[in-house]
Amino acid sequence: MKRIFICLRVALLAFAVTGIARAQVAAPTPTPDPLVYTDPAMTFKAPDGSVSLGRNPIDVDKLSDDLQTIAAWVYRPGHDDAREIQLQMESFEGPTDQWEGAFESQMHSGEGEGVLIRGKTPMTLLNGMPAYFVEITSGEGFSSQKEYAIVWVDGQRGIVLSVTARVGDIGEDEAKSELHDVTAVRYPTDQP
Repeated sequence: MKRIFICLRVALLAFAVTGIARAQVAAPTPTPDPLVYTDPAMTFKAPDGSVSLGRNPIDVDKLSDDLQTIAAWVYRPGHDDAREIQLQMESFEGPTDQWEGAFESQMHSGEGEGVLIRGKTPMTLLNGMPAYFVEITSGEGFSSQKEYAIVWVDGQRGIVLSVTARVGDIGEDEAKSELHDVTAVRYPTDQP
């Protein structure tokens, strides 16, 4: 009985010492902010109150010639005027004005009939990166949607940051406010 008691005390002491040593060595990793997407060439913060729908980061060399969703959020979940914010990318090495035209072409071919694109306005992101602000209406009747998108290139990718809601639930000023917290630079060539 005494031998079992000693073995149990030694095991507990070893467990405690291991736990203390581990606690001193391994600092907790901070949880990434679910509202922030960042990579070597850009950072975007979704508006407070948004809920992440997930991320699908794709290496630059694995991007295709079609837009792929990299991250998405719902802003104002549970409200009648909830909006979806999407970050999409594709492989693209041309200038921003050519990317905006390619983006429009994809919208027309991908969304089918009833796509109206207007209001292509040159703009800059928070840090001065050139971009375009585009207004898109699609669908018919009760399924009509309004999408506002900021489009730019970083030397390796064509990028679309957009917010979509039902027609009448979002306006240009709201969209600009919800998408404003974005910065970008040319994609570093020494990065994968």
